[in-house]
Amino acid sequence: MAEEPKNKFAITTRSGETITLSKAVVQSYLTDNVQVTDAEFTQFFQLCKTYQVNPFLREAYIVKYGTQPATIVLDYKVLQQIADRHKAYKGMRHGIIVSKPDGTSEERHGEYLLPNETLLAGWCEVFRADRDEPTKVVAMFNEFKGTKKDGTINGNWASKPCFMIVKVAKAQALREAFPNLFDSNVYSIEEADAITSSNAPTNANVGKTSVS
Repeated sequence: MAEEPKNKFAITTRSGETITLSKAVVQSYLTDNVQVTDAEFTQFFQLCKTYQVNPFLREAYIVKYGTQPATIVLDYKVLQQIADRHKAYKGMRHGIIVSKPDGTSEERHGEYLLPNETLLAGWCEVFRADRDEPTKVVAMFNEFKGTKKDGTINGNWASKPCFMIVKVAKAQALREAFPNLFDSNVYSIEEADAITSSNAPTNANVGKTSVS
């Protein structure tokens, strides 16, 4: 059998489908023709292989702006699906923390924010059958909101702030609750917004796949 080319790799996804990734395919379909290095492509392939994900279904992303280093991330739903299969997983609760007009704050379930309130954070609790207490994470909005170089908030963070910060809290809580299932440096696309914000173009979304 002929040896597989080093720039092309096969991945078997969790659904049993086999897909082939090459550097050219990644650049053509997943980074809007932004060039990636051999090391970045290899890192992306290894993440897809390890977690058996299909990047064409937006289960993994390679985020790159121009010549800046790429950020390799998973969709938080993949973290959820992996945790779902663990025998100890017993569900989660989540919501937001808001500042009210009278100066008080409120932690509430769900993601509703009134017009006169300020979003402070998202939170998530993950329950395990083998632990007495849930794993709880609070993610501060100002620490994770994606911004452009001019300081304005990026796309979904401006239109869906509660939804976005809760997704960050979910991803962090799942990783902390199941440290043996996930590498410590596996981030969700929402968390990556905070990493890449300082590199993002002011009026473009070059080299970044859309958020599901």
